[in-house]
Amino acid sequence: MLEKLVVAGMDCARLNFSHGTFAEHLAVIRNIREVSKRTGSLVAVMQDLPGPKMRVGKLKQGSIRIAEGSTVTLVTGAAAGENVIPVESENLPKFVKTGGMIFLRDGSIRLKVVSTTATTIKCVCEVGGELRSGHGVNVPDLKQGFATFTEKDKKYLSFGLEQGVDLVAISFVRDHNDIKEVREFVSQRGARHPILVAKIEKKEAVENMGGIVNTTDAVMVARGDLGVENPIEGVPEMQKSIIATCRSKGIPVITATQMLESMVSKATPTRAEVTDVANAILDGTDAVMLSEETATGKFPVECVEVMNRVALKAEERMLKDPNTRSLSGVRLQGLVDAFSESAWQLAENINAHVIAVRSGNEAIIPKISRFRPTAKIVHMTEEEELLRRSRIIWGVFQSKTKGSERTETSLDSSVQRLMKEGYLEKGERAVFVRGSDTSRRNSRFSLSALVAEGPGRAAQKGAEW
Repeated sequence: MLEKLVVAGMDCARLNFSHGTFAEHLAVIRNIREVSKRTGSLVAVMQDLPGPKMRVGKLKQGSIRIAEGSTVTLVTGAAAGENVIPVESENLPKFVKTGGMIFLRDGSIRLKVVSTTATTIKCVCEVGGELRSGHGVNVPDLKQGFATFTEKDKKYLSFGLEQGVDLVAISFVRDHNDIKEVREFVSQRGARHPILVAKIEKKEAVENMGGIVNTTDAVMVARGDLGVENPIEGVPEMQKSIIATCRSKGIPVITATQMLESMVSKATPTRAEVTDVANAILDGTDAVMLSEETATGKFPVECVEVMNRVALKAEERMLKDPNTRSLSGVRLQGLVDAFSESAWQLAENINAHVIAVRSGNEAIIPKISRFRPTAKIVHMTEEEELLRRSRIIWGVFQSKTKGSERTETSLDSSVQRLMKEGYLEKGERAVFVRGSDTSRRNSRFSLSALVAEGPGRAAQKGAEW
C-alpha cells in the first residue's frame, strides 16, 4: 500500500502520535525509508505531536453512532453502557458549565451540557454522527491554561529525534514562545534540527501570527480545530490570511483537514472538495494534506492520485496568471530576502528552466519559492536528509549529488547532472545560487547563469556577483 501511495504522488507521510505505540510508529518509519529507497522517491516523515488536545478514549466496539436528541454521558474513566463515552482528561468535568457546548470529531458532533459530577458530564446531542476511539474533544469556552509542549510530547519527540524524523508538527501553538521551547528542547539533545511546523488551530495563534512566523520553520493551517475554536464562517478568511502572511515571509505553509473527506467512503470527491484543494494552491499554499482520507479511508491511493492531479492543474493556472503569482505590496527585508528576489528575477529575465540551489544554502529555498518562479527549483546536495526537508516546499525538486560537486569550480558537473536527470536540455539556461555564510552579520551569495551545451560543457553567460 505504501509503495502505491508514493507512486501516486505522496511527498510526506504524517505520523499522528495521538495514536499508536512507539513500536508501531518505528515500523512505519522503517517501511517509509525502505519504500523510498526501493522506488527512488524521497518521502519526508512528519511527526505530529498531540499537544494538550483532549480525545475520546477507547470505545468498547471501536466506534458508536450518536443519535440527535439522545442523552450522552462523558466519563473520565472506562466506558460502560450505551452512549457512555470515555474522555482522556480527568479534570474536564471541573471546567465545563451547564448549558455549554462540547464538540466531538472536529465539530461534526455537538453536545449540550445538562449536568456534571466529579467524573461525569451529562449531555444532550444536538448534532449526531459516528464517533470513533481517539476522535478529538473540543470545548470552545474552556480557558484553562494547558501547556502546549506537554511531558508526553517530550517523550514522543525524543523518540522522533532518535529516528531522524524530518518535520515535527507542534499542536495548539499559542505564540512564538511555544516554538522556542521545542527548539531549545531539540538543541539540548544535540540532534540535527528537524523542520518545526507550527499548527495554527487556536484563536491566540491567529492573533499572534507575526511572532509565530518569525520563529517557526513552517506553518500548518489546521482547519479542524481552527473551525471549532473560531466561528466557522471565519475559517476561509483566516486560511487566506495565514497563507498570505507565510508566503510573504518565505515560510512554507501546509493546508490541512477535510480536503477530500467524502473520499473516506467514496471513490470520487465532490466538486466542492476539488475546488477547495485548487483554491488553497491558488491562494499560495505550499502543500495540501490528507488526514482521515488516507489514515482510515477506503480509497487512500485514489485520494493521493486525485489530489496530485488537482494540484498540478491548479499550478498550471497559477504559472500562467501574473496576478496569482504576484507578491506586490510585500516589503522584503534583509540580504537573504533581497538575494532571493534577485535569483528569481534573473531566472525570469533569461527564461531559465532551472534555479539550482547548492548544498549549504537551504535557507534560501523557500524564499525563492514564494515568488512562484516558472523555472523549476532544484535542491542539490549529497545529504538525503536535507533533500527530504525540502519536499514540502512549492516547486522544489531534489537532486542527490556527490561531495565533489559542492566546490566552487564544479558548475559544469552540476549542469551535466541536471541534464542527466532530465531537468535541463541542451541550449536551456540555469541559474545557480551559492552562498557560504548566511548569518545576520555576514551573508555572502553568488549567482551564475549558465547554458547547457552538451556533455562536459556549460557556457557561463553572466558574471558572478
